[in-house]
Formats: sequence, structure tokens, C-alpha cells
Amino acid sequence: MKCSQCGAEEAFAFKCSYCGLYFCGEHRLPENHACTAYAYALPPRQYTSTSQAHTTFTTGNWPAPMSRQELTSFVIGAALVWLVGVSMMLGLSSAPYVLLVNSLLFVISFLGHEYAHKVAAHRHGLWAEFRLNGFGALLTALSVILPIKFVAPGAVVLDGYGDGKTLGKVAAWGPLVNIAMSTIMFPLVYLVWYGIYVWPAFYVSSFIAVFNLIPVAILDGKKVFDWNRGVWVALFVISLSYLAVAWLLPL
Repeated sequence: MKCSQCGAEEAFAFKCSYCGLYFCGEHRLPENHACTAYAYALPPRQYTSTSQAHTTFTTGNWPAPMSRQELTSFVIGAALVWLVGVSMMLGLSSAPYVLLVNSLLFVISFLGHEYAHKVAAHRHGLWAEFRLNGFGALLTALSVILPIKFVAPGAVVLDGYGDGKTLGKVAAWGPLVNIAMSTIMFPLVYLVWYGIYVWPAFYVSSFIAVFNLIPVAILDGKKVFDWNRGVWVALFVISLSYLAVAWLLPL
């Protein structure tokens, strides 16, 4: 059986009691595989001191505080996503303006999605930080030169206790930001002058929402589905409709 984190073959893999996936000995602990259900592994608590890993905060403050480590992770992740965006656009258009606008919108789609998770978690009393995932960052970097694109250099990790409703709401905010971006761009893709400039970003933003709403354990969709199926259906149908428009729209 393969480790869900690094892909190593394991004769006797360890099953995580929280997310239900299987891992090698190195990644068996929740904190070593960016466990999507990590909050359940920890007792209820709220951080009140600053350390290398954790940032002092009071629930509800705006903006959600960010440690130096997290800021570095966001910068590296954004840079990788930007390079993937540039590599995608080089195959679609040679116009510098089209390349610049869309690659920047790709980065905004990624940052907006992840930061929305962080803000939502923060407002519900959970500590949350974006952390790079070594395997995901490597695949994202390889996507710059490979024809198949992968954009998942890391994820927001939660700490503290959150019930199903709280975790569902936190998970929903990431795709919701992408849906909001697609909604803003939707009218523009029908205008002859602007359509070519925003269509790739419209497609990518819609794809990020649809992909993350797939209801499997490691994605946002599972937590949203478990919390409120009506909300999940609404978000999935809207994002899937936008993605269908992106596929079918002749430009």
C-alpha cells in the first residue's frame, strides 16, 4: 500500500484515526501529513503566546495574524502558482497583457482560497496557518515544465477543537471565494474585447472550486458535505456550471 503523503510503498501502512488515510512510518502522525482532521487530534485550547510555530491572537481580530513562517510559505506557494500560470498562458497567448493579467489572477485565486480558510478558522476560535507541503510543492514546481498542471503547494492547517459544523463552514469559505471571483469575471467572458483576457482565469478559478468541492476526505468538499448537504449541492452546482461555461464558451 502506498503512503498518501509521499507515495512510498509500505507493507504495513499506518491508518490515521482522524482522516482515515494510510501513511508510512515517517508520516503516520497527523502533524506529519497535514491531516485534514488535525483539529480532532488536539484538546480544546487557544494560543496566548508567540513562538516560532504559533502566532498570538484574540479570536475575531482582523486581519488574521500571520507568522513569519506562514508568510514565507505563502510567498513560496504564490510564486510556484504564478510560474504555473505563466507556463499555462504561454501555450494560450503570447500577448504580454493577457499573460500578466491571468497569471496574477491565478495567484489571487490560490491566495484568496487559502486565506479565506485561515480567516474563517480564526473567527471560529481556531489557530490556523498555511503550511507548504513538500510533495505538493514539488508537483506544483514540476507542473511549470510538464503539460499536466497541478496547483497545490500547501494547505491551511488547523489547531484547536472544531465540531463538524465549524469545520464545514471553514472548508466552505475557500471554494466560496473562487465562486465569487468566477461570478465577477462571468460577464466579462462574453465581451469580445475582455473575454480573451479573463477566460483562462475564469476557467482556473472555477476549476479550483469544483476540484476542492469533491466530497473526499482530503478535500474541502467532504467537510462541507458532512456539515450541510444543501450548502454543498449549491456550491458544487454553481461552480460546476461556471466550469461548463468555461469549457463550452467559444472565444
